[in-house]
Amino acid sequence: MPDNVRFSQSHGIALLTVDGDWNAGFSTDSIDMARYNHCTLIIIGDTNLAGNAVITVMGGLTDAAETAAITFGYRYAGANVPGAGSDTYDAVLTSASLTTTATSMDLRATVIEFDASDLVVSGVQYRWATMVVSAAGTAGTASVLAILSEPRYEKAVMPSVTS
Repeated sequence: MPDNVRFSQSHGIALLTVDGDWNAGFSTDSIDMARYNHCTLIIIGDTNLAGNAVITVMGGLTDAAETAAITFGYRYAGANVPGAGSDTYDAVLTSASLTTTATSMDLRATVIEFDASDLVVSGVQYRWATMVVSAAGTAGTASVLAILSEPRYEKAVMPSVTS
């Protein structure tokens, strides 16, 4: 790869949800993993985030299909933004159904990571991934950003990963 390739030329960057309702629950835009091997989701909770919603990442054969839960890695930021430790994260844990702790997510970033190979569930290879937040939260909103890495091929302008 040439030295002058920018991050945005070798990674997919997609804002999946802005102000997702933590109380009502929501599904993000789906991510097409056909061109990338790894996905990092960054969830940013607002100051009002409350209640312990459940997060799943669902694989599907098509856009918006939520067919099978996958196992993913996750980490919580160590402190509220802005502040010392807001850019450090706990040890990686894994889950297929993460019951969140709102006090670990309000004014903080939570990182969820998975590989395209994690989209194989019961022998079925799913192409699309959708993050789902249950309606178990009680207040606040969250925004979700996806960064896709390890492209299977690179172009100066990568195609969209959402529909």
